Amino acid sequence: MTRDNGNANSQSNSLRLFYGVFIDESLRPSVADLQDRLRQAGSRVKWVEPHNLHFTLRFIGDTPAHAVDSFAQAGRTAAAECAAFDILVRGVGAFPSATRARTIWLGAGEGAEAFEALHAALSAALHAGRLAEPEPKPFVAHCTLGRVRDRPTAELSAAIGSLSQVEIGPMRCEDLCLIESTLTRSGPVYRTIEAFTLSG
Repeated sequence: MTRDNGNANSQSNSLRLFYGVFIDESLRPSVADLQDRLRQAGSRVKWVEPHNLHFTLRFIGDTPAHAVDSFAQAGRTAAAECAAFDILVRGVGAFPSATRARTIWLGAGEGAEAFEALHAALSAALHAGRLAEPEPKPFVAHCTLGRVRDRPTAELSAAIGSLSQVEIGPMRCEDLCLIESTLTRSGPVYRTIEAFTLSG
């Protein structure tokens, strides 16, 4: 993942930020095939574009442009405390549940505890910098596949349940990214502000 230190931050009063780890390019075709299988269930879902697929570590939201450097520093601090790690990308699920699905996601199997450690380091760095309070809910490593626009069909709920153990493949996690999300009518456009190499 490349580092982008352009002038976009100075051209806007605020940026919509989050921290994430992008799905490896080699796995994206398999994830796209998985989305196609779920798409056949017939519900109205806004599917995430393959190049945007990522595991969310922390959503920040609208942030003043002048504060971006502080959030970047928190990312550097967290990455310096955590080494690169491997995970197995596996398991489809939904929030809040398959029968009431609003968000369909892909999870992590073996190696998920390393994601939890990275999230904890990031939360500690944000708290120490007085940038964000600890999240009240337990962290669940997940990659959003799509957002359900209507009540999910019985077919979609059944498909989510049938894919709860599906395996996509192993992935090496080497970078934590601070990402700007710009909302457009056709969907969000992501820009990596900085990629922090995991080097702990």
